[in-house]
Amino acid sequence: MMQVNGKITQGILSLVLAANCHFVQAKPLHEKHERKDRSVGWASYYSDRFHGRRTASGERYNRDALTAVHNTFPFGTLLRVTNLRNQRSVMVRVNDRSARRHGRILDLSKRAARELGFIGAGLTLVKLEVMDMGDG
Repeated sequence: MMQVNGKITQGILSLVLAANCHFVQAKPLHEKHERKDRSVGWASYYSDRFHGRRTASGERYNRDALTAVHNTFPFGTLLRVTNLRNQRSVMVRVNDRSARRHGRILDLSKRAARELGFIGAGLTLVKLEVMDMGDG
């Protein structure tokens, strides 16, 4: 009986270890992001005066699109942005860079800011999650 209990215990231990193997830290998605990037910080949104102007990626800024400015993620990176004040989330695509940061980690299109519910405030605390790393 001792041998059977030992095999059962060993089998249960193997299952527990196998089930927990997904907790191993994954490799970074992009070499620039090997250091620990801030995934929480302040976000603002573009002024209407930029509507129609060219972005750093070459496309025109559209206040009604779901786009964002980030200074290190490659163009085309898809981010899930969550407003930590109301838990609303939106998916945006990085298509621009900014010369000045003013302590912000992200600038959003007006539509993204509206969907996150911070148009009146102008700034909000957000969490960023990379959903797909861009090529550019």
